[in-house]
Amino acid sequence: MKVKTIISDNQPVLIEGLKQVLGTDHQFEFLVTACNLDVNWPDVLGHYQPDLVIMELKTPDADSLQIIRQLRKINPGLRICVLTRFEQTSLPPQVNKAGAQGLLLKTAALEELKEGIRNILADKAYFPYTLEKARAHSDEGSNTGEPLLTKREVQILQLISKAMSNKQIASQLFISYQTVSVHRKNIMRKLGVSNTAGLVRAAYDHCLV
Repeated sequence: MKVKTIISDNQPVLIEGLKQVLGTDHQFEFLVTACNLDVNWPDVLGHYQPDLVIMELKTPDADSLQIIRQLRKINPGLRICVLTRFEQTSLPPQVNKAGAQGLLLKTAALEELKEGIRNILADKAYFPYTLEKARAHSDEGSNTGEPLLTKREVQILQLISKAMSNKQIASQLFISYQTVSVHRKNIMRKLGVSNTAGLVRAAYDHCLV
C-alpha cells in the first residue's frame, strides 16, 4: 500500500533518519516529501494530497496546536502523527483534541515509531508515552510527578521485574537486543535509578508492575 507522506521538521538529519526508517517497512510504501514547519499548509496539502503528515511540535503552545487544527480543517481525513521532545502529561489530550491521531517522543525506539504510524494508518489513536494512570491524574489536574513511560517501556519493565535478561526480553518481544538496552536506559533515566535493583524497586513504588 502506497502512503503519500509529508515529514515536517526543521532538522534535516531527523528527516533523513525518518525516511530510512519508513523505507524498511514491508507493509507500506511511503512516498515521502520533506518540508519545514513554516510552509503554507493549504498550498502544500493541495499540491501533494498526502495521506499522512509527520510533524514536529516545537513548543506545546496554542500556535503549534493551531497548525494541527489547520491541517485537520483543510483535510478532515488526513492522518497526523506528532513528534515532540516534551514529556508532558497534559500534551497528549491537547494534541488529540486539536486533531492529531498520534504523538511520539523523539527519543522513541524505531520499533515504537513504526508501530505508532501503523496504528495511525489503521485509524487507531496512538498516544503511548503517557501511562493511563498518569493521564487520569492529568485529567483531574493532579501533579503527582508520576514517571512518563511508554507502553513498550512498561512492558519491558514488567519483564525486568521477572528477572529476565535483555536477551530473553528481546526474544519474547521479537525486538533486537540493542533496542531492549536503549529502552532499559530510558526507563532508568525516567525513574531516576542506576541499576536493576533500583529499577524493580521504583517500579513497585510507582505501582507500574
